Amino acid sequence: MTTLSCSMICWNEANTIDLALESIAGFADEVIIIDTGSFDGTYGIAQETLDKFNISGQIRRVRIKNLYEARLIGLQLCEGAWVLVQDANLVLSKSLQQEMSTHIHTCPGVIGRIGSLNLMGDYEHYFANVPFMGRHKILSERENIQWNFNPDRPDYIGKELNLSNWAVNLSRVRPSWRYWLRGEQFDRRYYGWLRRRMSYGNRTPTNLQWKWMKSHRYYSPLEYAEAELDMSLDDIKKVSPKWFLKSLQTEATPLTEEHRKGLPEVIKEELKNPRYKLIYSRDKIIGRYPEL
Repeated sequence: MTTLSCSMICWNEANTIDLALESIAGFADEVIIIDTGSFDGTYGIAQETLDKFNISGQIRRVRIKNLYEARLIGLQLCEGAWVLVQDANLVLSKSLQQEMSTHIHTCPGVIGRIGSLNLMGDYEHYFANVPFMGRHKILSERENIQWNFNPDRPDYIGKELNLSNWAVNLSRVRPSWRYWLRGEQFDRRYYGWLRRRMSYGNRTPTNLQWKWMKSHRYYSPLEYAEAELDMSLDDIKKVSPKWFLKSLQTEATPLTEEHRKGLPEVIKEELKNPRYKLIYSRDKIIGRYPEL
């Protein structure tokens, strides 16, 4: 019997999806991955990781015009009584897994809300302006999930409970072109807009991903950029490093010892031989290995 399904969507997550999947190996009974058009090797890495850790699941390639379409397809394929809606950049710890297991068995009908530490640029720095992403309702019984065509996430019915353990969000551990093209402009202006909690209809954020989703015309952010901004992927690769480096210099802050203690096991292992490392000149960040 399938108790817990993991529903995961991805788009060019070659840098993070192996860590996300490894962090739920032996925990989720099945993983449903919806790939929305990756061209950076994400599909192959995901399949290799599923095989390596003997994770039961499937990968579907689909074309979408909005993120909710991908999430809906993934949820429809899940067979578990409970569903973990985990993005391909979210990494869990064993302690969080144990807390979620307890929640599943002792809190029927109660939605689990989970916070995540935003790492910035590598595995040893976090996002200074908003260190923790606001708690998301991502653990729920499948029957309590409804859909109202929210541009991003489903709605949930029932009581909610904040889980004490947190995950790690690797949103910014990516090449600069991926970071820029997805429109993840996590700067002070963007988060200021979020904190004011304006509704999506009242104000359009400067986030490229949101503009793509609201257009309903293009199947990927790249198609949107090509049509609306007249920018090819090569153009984006030329302009994005300078912008990304400025973001790192403004926001990257070293992890505290308290943060290090709470890191998921796969991230602690990654710190021994990190695939991404910030480069300093004196006290200033001047780059990132292997690339921005």
